[in-house]
Amino acid sequence: MNAEGPRAVPPSRARRWRVLLIALVALGLAPGTFLRTPLGDRSDRAAVTVTPLSARGGTSGELALTGVWELTSAHNWFGGFSALVAGKDGTLITASDRGFLFDLDLSGGTPRAVPGSYRFVGVRKGPRAEIIDLESLARDPATGTLWAGFENDNVVMRFAPDGTRRINAPPAMAEWSANSGAETMERLADGRFLVIAEGPEDGSDTLHQGLMYPGDPIGPGKPRAFRFAAPAGYDPVDAAQVPDGRVLILLRRVEYALPPRFDTAIAIADPRGIRPGQPWRARIIQRMNGGMLADNFEGIAFVPSPDDPSRGALWVIADDNFSVFQRSLLIRFDWPGPAPAP
Repeated sequence: MNAEGPRAVPPSRARRWRVLLIALVALGLAPGTFLRTPLGDRSDRAAVTVTPLSARGGTSGELALTGVWELTSAHNWFGGFSALVAGKDGTLITASDRGFLFDLDLSGGTPRAVPGSYRFVGVRKGPRAEIIDLESLARDPATGTLWAGFENDNVVMRFAPDGTRRINAPPAMAEWSANSGAETMERLADGRFLVIAEGPEDGSDTLHQGLMYPGDPIGPGKPRAFRFAAPAGYDPVDAAQVPDGRVLILLRRVEYALPPRFDTAIAIADPRGIRPGQPWRARIIQRMNGGMLADNFEGIAFVPSPDDPSRGALWVIADDNFSVFQRSLLIRFDWPGPAPAP
């Protein structure tokens, strides 16, 4: 570069601009900020439209993409979907980080909104404080009991089939980050609960604190601590167990820009490999990082096929962050069944 060319930005100034940019993007992504605050009454009925989209690019890996849909509604609190779980008889239940639950009917082969199912489940804990940042879901298919993990307060709420609720702040999660806590929670087929913190532990870019509860996390059982080793740059945001016992872990990486760019991956790991003192590692089997699918996917669920329960569909949902740059997308992959014997 000659003497008359543009001058380099001093490193200290560049760092300040980068910090400011990250702060602005984080503000836009964080629940409860002015950038995301909708207007209107929570109790308003939500008329939800599910629109199929033709796009099939932007994904690569071992799974076949079989459907993409966009969820839209004029309801002022609609969006922010941060967790997904299989419901009763081939349905899906998704949760919003604004404290709502919402049901989708899959009986016709394509998703349809269940009328009247968009409902607020957050709780007030003081004159000006609420527990609403719902980021993870787990469900017992035998009883229909539902568990929800809330960040900011690091609490778990249990919804019994008779409508009663119980809330608890597990001591093992007390020191987890307020905005990067129990983002991942899955009830395993044997009744244990897997919980993983979104944010990495201090001093590491890849290791995330995990807990394996022997049963209900609201019950008396104490969890066993472990570490989940995420691939470099990714954070765990949800999980789903498939019939062969392995667990699919949804991973997200954010590139801080305006608008932010997202790189999502699905990894697989066997919970039998969880050992005290040893990182639990997963292998990436699918990426979503191009075109329309470079969005903020935060929820994953497995729904078995009625004809062959070892096979089925993986459903993944995106959190639109109530942003004009993002959408509430629902995508479906085919799950081919158990891995072939070595």
